[in-house]
Amino acid sequence: MHRTLLRRSALASLLAAAVLTATPALGAARRVVMVTTHHNAKYGTFLVTTKGYALYTYRADKPDRSNCNGSCLAAWPALTVKKGVVPIGHGVKGIGVFRRSNGTYQVTWDKKPLYRFVSDAKPDVVTGQGVAGFSLARLGATKSTTTTSSGAYSY
Repeated sequence: MHRTLLRRSALASLLAAAVLTATPALGAARRVVMVTTHHNAKYGTFLVTTKGYALYTYRADKPDRSNCNGSCLAAWPALTVKKGVVPIGHGVKGIGVFRRSNGTYQVTWDKKPLYRFVSDAKPDVVTGQGVAGFSLARLGATKSTTTTSSGAYSY
């Protein structure tokens, strides 16, 4: 009887190990393409969402830390993912994520938090370049390019 219990216990351990190794997706993060690129004559190549909406960075941000909150986030929604999702770029390197102070997970490019602009009403529209310290996330740009805005945004 003792041998039978020992064999059953060993068999159960082997089956559990087989199930765990045969199912690597259990508890694994899901990779989702969140960012791709778009090119136009005026701005060159810049980052967009997979639906074609322009993505921006904010001059006041620090690596993996957003300084856009409250009314700023209302105008410049953060590009976010759900917990456990690993954002990736199609033709873009340096895509990552960090946890914001409010608990959401914001997508980054080279550790710069990414945002959309609410006035970009449809894909392929760029109205936020240089507004309130925000710049297009442009490939090949050595530094952020912004222009001064007399707009109604103050953060």
